[in-house]
Amino acid sequence: MKIENKNKLDDIDNISKWLLKTFPKLKGKPMSIEVNAQGKVNHIEVDNLTNAEINKIKNKYPELS
Repeated sequence: MKIENKNKLDDIDNISKWLLKTFPKLKGKPMSIEVNAQGKVNHIEVDNLTNAEINKIKNKYPELS
């Protein structure tokens, strides 16, 4: 499914690439990313992140805070 991205926000592919580039330990691990039709991130679910790593994600995607 291709998500329409009128607001030029990140799509799922860009979000997952950023997560894997920023946190290489996530490679091969299950992850769940949900965005709405406008491309706004609803939630990101990954395992084994430190509080500092979680804060880095929240800084990148403030709508998750």
